[in-house]
Parts: sequence; C-alpha cells; structure tokens
Amino acid sequence: MRKISVRKWRMISQGFFLLLFIFLFIQTESKGNDELGYPVRLFLDFDPLVALTTLLASHALPTAFLLSLIAIVLTIALGRVFCGWACPLGTMNNIVGSFPKHPQAVMPRTWRRFKYYLEIFLVVSSLFKLQLAGIMDPLALTIRSFSVSIYPLCNYSVRAIFDAAYTANPLGISVISEPVYDVLKKTLLSFTQPFYRQGLFVGLLFLLILGLNLWERRFWCKFICPLGALLGVLSRYSLLQRHLSEGCQSCGLCSNVCQ
Repeated sequence: MRKISVRKWRMISQGFFLLLFIFLFIQTESKGNDELGYPVRLFLDFDPLVALTTLLASHALPTAFLLSLIAIVLTIALGRVFCGWACPLGTMNNIVGSFPKHPQAVMPRTWRRFKYYLEIFLVVSSLFKLQLAGIMDPLALTIRSFSVSIYPLCNYSVRAIFDAAYTANPLGISVISEPVYDVLKKTLLSFTQPFYRQGLFVGLLFLLILGLNLWERRFWCKFICPLGALLGVLSRYSLLQRHLSEGCQSCGLCSNVCQ
C-alpha cells in the first residue's frame, strides 16, 4: 500500500480543521449577550495569545482558557504545528496562495521581524489594560470576518438565488428548489438576514489579507501574524526540530519556500 506523504497528511489536517471551524461557526447561537457564544469560541479558548493578553489585562484567566495550555505544550514539543496543521486562516491563505500568479519577488528577511514587534506591542498594551489582541489575533480576526461580513453576504446571496428561482420558476424548478431551501433555512441560514455597518470594511480587510498571498504566499503568516510570532518563540527549543545537513550553503532558499 502506498504511504501518504507528510504533505498530504498536513493538507488533510488543514481541511479537517477548516471544516470544523465552519461547522462550529454555523452552530454558534447568539444568546443576546455582548459576548461570543459557543461552540466556535472553543477555537479562541485554545489560543495562547488571547489567553496571555487576557491574563495580563484583567489579572484573571477564565477556566476555559486553560485549554490554551494544550496548544502551548504541543508547540514546545512539536514546534509550530498549529500554524501549519490547524489554523483556519492559515489554511485559507494556503488555498489562495496556490492560485496561479506571476513570479514572486523575494521579500526582505527583515520584514519577518514585524510580527514579533506586533506581538510585543499587543502584550505590552495588555499590561495597561488595553486589550488589542482581539483585533490582530488570526482566530479572532477570522471569526469577526465571518460573523460581520462573510456569513451575512453568503446568507443574502443564497436567499436571493432561491427567491429569484421561486419567483421566475423556470421549468417548474420550485418543486425542487423549495424543499432544498427549507433544509438550508433549518441548518445553514440565519433566521433573519444579519446586517452590520462595518461589514463592508471588515470584508475588504479580510479579502486584502487573503489577496496578499498572490504577492507573497502566506504573507500574513510570515510577516504579520502575532499568534504565529508567539508560537515561534515557544517552539524555539522544541523537541522536534529540523536539522541542517552538512551540505547546507546558507543560500536562504528554504526560508522563502518553507511553510
């Protein structure tokens, strides 16, 4: 039997966690409170950056955030496995980055320091009770983008298509479309059409983050992601690491293609 390569296992893992994220997002219900409900919040509870900045800002750590210790232990033991195997935003960056594009320019290595500066800024600001991690953290950013922009747009588009099909009813298609529409309303679509004034801005920002992959693959992950920077620090002395061969000439090619 042919063995599955590590790359394919990683792609399977990425696909699983992206679908899990979308499933949990759809299952999340608003309880009328000014807070993010379960179950999609589980992703944030595993987030070490959100846990650290919350602890520093409020001098308290909700019990749920103890789940972030699992991510910390895995990172110390195996390296930045979350970034390459589980992060939903990282997976979407990979998908967009695989689209055909012009040859990429080699980005200055010094740009990679920015995410560490951003991480330090978020941690220091939390000491002054200014919690900004929710803006730049990749999980919080993805959840906010889906909630405010992506999901409302998808919801509106699906409803518009089925309403148009019901009104026009070409070839009596409503006999099939209406039962399908009923199932979607009970499973995927919201009870009422959500609308947020900042939806356009958040959506364009999210598209910009994904679009940067057409310039430099995994641009966000390499140069901006503060969670990736924190996990990079934690994985500096991880038990599982790459080791250079004696034939390495320090050409730097691996740093430009390594995911």
